Amino acid sequence: MNFTNVTSQWQGGGFSLESLTKFMEHKVDPYTASGEMKLIATSLCFILVAMLSLAFSDRSKCLLVLCISAAPLVHDLFHSYMLTFMIPSGIFSSLYFALRVDVKKNRAAKVDSKEGKKTTMRKQNRKHARGSFLLHTDPKELSKTIKSARMSMKQIETDTKLIELGRELISKRSKSLGPNVSCFYADEGGLVITKGEGSYLIDPAGNRYLDCCNNVAAVGHSHPKVVKAGINALSEIQTNSRFLHPSHQRYIDKLLNTFPAELDTVYLVNSGSEANDLALRIARAHADVQGIATKPNDVICLDSAYHGHTQSLVEISPYKWYQNIDGKDYKGPHTHVVSLPDTFRGKHRGWNKETGLAYSNEVKDIVEETNGVGVFIAESVVGCGGQVCLPPGYLAECYDVVRGNGGVVIADEIQTGFARSGEHFWHFQTYGVVPDIVSFGKPCGNGYPIAGVVCKREVAESFAKSGIEYFNTYGGNSVACSIAESVLDVIEEENLLKNANDIGKYIVDGLLRLQNDYDCIGDVRGQGLFLGIEFVVSRQHDLRPDAEVCKFVVDFLRYQRIIVSRDGPDHNVIKIKPPLVWQKTEADTLLAGIASALQAINPVG
Repeated sequence: MNFTNVTSQWQGGGFSLESLTKFMEHKVDPYTASGEMKLIATSLCFILVAMLSLAFSDRSKCLLVLCISAAPLVHDLFHSYMLTFMIPSGIFSSLYFALRVDVKKNRAAKVDSKEGKKTTMRKQNRKHARGSFLLHTDPKELSKTIKSARMSMKQIETDTKLIELGRELISKRSKSLGPNVSCFYADEGGLVITKGEGSYLIDPAGNRYLDCCNNVAAVGHSHPKVVKAGINALSEIQTNSRFLHPSHQRYIDKLLNTFPAELDTVYLVNSGSEANDLALRIARAHADVQGIATKPNDVICLDSAYHGHTQSLVEISPYKWYQNIDGKDYKGPHTHVVSLPDTFRGKHRGWNKETGLAYSNEVKDIVEETNGVGVFIAESVVGCGGQVCLPPGYLAECYDVVRGNGGVVIADEIQTGFARSGEHFWHFQTYGVVPDIVSFGKPCGNGYPIAGVVCKREVAESFAKSGIEYFNTYGGNSVACSIAESVLDVIEEENLLKNANDIGKYIVDGLLRLQNDYDCIGDVRGQGLFLGIEFVVSRQHDLRPDAEVCKFVVDFLRYQRIIVSRDGPDHNVIKIKPPLVWQKTEADTLLAGIASALQAINPVG
């Protein structure tokens, strides 16, 4: 068949509208139809395929091809070109729209095919990305109970000038900082803080806010001894650790005295993220040198864990993955995730060794499947996961199975270290274990940037075998070491370890009394001055998380000038992690504030 002839016949009127209509109405025998007509029909089909292929997804293209492939069969059955076109088209349209409905239903979920784990992309994740301290709640989403309680909220009058200043600063920040950098209380004009003193934050008008969430200023804001140490050091010299300075070695000696004897080697850096990033490098190097684990670069981490903001740490921080709204998978290719060992609402419940063993079996299964991973890392209390304490025996079992197959274990003490547990200087000690590597940070310099890694000597030697020097320009500089040394001195001189234990128990006792009156307090947990309050629909009848009540309590306290934060996978846990210098006066203020907030929601008596 000559295509030129077909074209000329079409242009010359060989194919009239009347003949095409007769053809579609089956008034022309399809088996005796002209070759030109068959060619035109085929061409139209291919044009349709090309156009639709551009418009639809891969799965839709597959449906389209299947339906068009069925056209000859339909034609043989019905001998109608009209039906040959209409039936496959109808089938395709039905399947396509059914597919779209199915895609919409499943778009909110991401499935990890390797582990069979579903990660729910909640609406709240969009809000979470704005900062976990104070997540925005649309007034339209509030229940009638909370709306009524908000009406009764006794707000302290705020200076109009401070509100204007806050909004002005927020406006400038939004233009000059990255759009995903959050600000506390942004919806209310922010909170301008220009000074700190002990357990309190102070605004430009001199108003004092009780700080319940600042575990960075461990020995209190602007502690005189720490301030003096910084001023004196800055007035002399700030130099890196390649030069010798007495403050550097003094600090290292005092720091190592707080650790078990096996942990005897120190690397100093500037932040918790930097510490964990280095800890990961060291652990992988040692696993590789040992040559036992078949997957020395693989890492086991806990669900909802957060270890830092570098690329290597985001890949092992599920807490960050769940904030994303772009649909991408931020889990690292070498990352294995085990369940958050939540003994209150998790898959295994109860504070006992059986629960700890049940959760640790997930680690055992991964180690057996991989013939050994390089690293197991866990916070001693999972802070961003909702102040979740690890059940009895959990860490010991995990450490044994990982080490037994050539792996290295890391204790992330960035939030929990420096006497916060109330019983031991480092929280991992409460579990009766000794890790291979410990990372520390936040409270180390009471706000001045210094952090570090402490490990066993043989682990450090494996890291050094590559021949690559480890150097950090500001890590361990003379000023940072002088300040950090003063922090250790204050903790010892003011007996803050015992204070954390005493005040922590005092707060827990008060919270348990409130729990007896309010069914929405599901769990009170933690140790020392690292505590959590989990809110649920009903402790007695319905353990579903109640993020709305939690948010209301946080906002209510803010207007009483009490600053707390909330977190956890369901945003229903209030975190209490104040400066270690708290006394009963501060504890009573917090307890009274929480009681007032809950009374506003559900009056007692």
